[in-house]
Amino acid sequence: MFTLIVLAYNEEKYIEKTIRESFNHFDEVIIVNDSSKDETLKIINELELKDFNNLKIINNNKNIGAGKSFLNAIKELDLNKTDYVIKIDGDNQFKIDDILKLKKVAKDNKIDFLKCDRFWEEGIEGNIPIIRFIGNAFASFLLKLSTSNWKLNDPLNGLFLISSKALRNFDLPKIFYRYGYPFFLSVYFSNLSIEKNFKIGQIKNTVTYRDEKSNLKALTMLFKLLFYTLKTLVTKIKIKMKYSKLQMSGILDFFSLCSFATFCYSFTRFIQIRYFDYYASQATWFLVTLIFFTISIGLIYTSQKIEYELKLSNFYNED
Repeated sequence: MFTLIVLAYNEEKYIEKTIRESFNHFDEVIIVNDSSKDETLKIINELELKDFNNLKIINNNKNIGAGKSFLNAIKELDLNKTDYVIKIDGDNQFKIDDILKLKKVAKDNKIDFLKCDRFWEEGIEGNIPIIRFIGNAFASFLLKLSTSNWKLNDPLNGLFLISSKALRNFDLPKIFYRYGYPFFLSVYFSNLSIEKNFKIGQIKNTVTYRDEKSNLKALTMLFKLLFYTLKTLVTKIKIKMKYSKLQMSGILDFFSLCSFATFCYSFTRFIQIRYFDYYASQATWFLVTLIFFTISIGLIYTSQKIEYELKLSNFYNED
């Protein structure tokens, strides 16, 4: 059984087309209206009365954000009945062929978390804002660093699939209630692939950009992703120490963080000496900074390689 979750906020232009294209391909459809200010809710209610009497509508009394809306939809699921959940947005940016491809790939390969990547030759239709290119490139780097899976890309892509098995005991941190929850999902399920033996994957999709206005706050997103990446790197050390194949990676992570902290301290001292008239050997502190930076990079690279090779055995990639 496949369940479709549709998140909608001020989508009066596209919500009807989105529902009509997707509805017949799913056993259950849940639409979350995040307190839209336009006619979105009215259109959904009219569709339910006329053509789709088995739609399930969640209407938030106030705008709570995409991440929290997704979490509320998950809480409405009967995980004993559904097998997979696919989440889309109500703006009709995703093509039905890609949505159906998620279903087929997941079912054929028994994948627990399947995400999409729009950054390929035919992945973008229309004009994507340059800030999104830059932001996604940086977010992709943080995703790779957090998961040690250097094949994962586009962590802010809103089209993904999750198995009911993977959703048991799932929760979402409050910092991702509004922005960045697809990033959290990618990191969370990738790192759980070792603990729970989940299989994850990635396929290509195409996203259409029209005249939509994004509510994304880039600076807020940046700090959230940086904070969560650092937190993940620290908490993963404890997780890795439980598994013999990852214990060396965990030890290397610990020493890499120590080396990076020393690098930050020595770099601060170098700046103080260079520009703020602190008395000490500038050359010595520069050398110490360079040494610990090099050590940090070497340790991180080795640790990431160990974890990456282990995770590849449980990873499906369309390429």
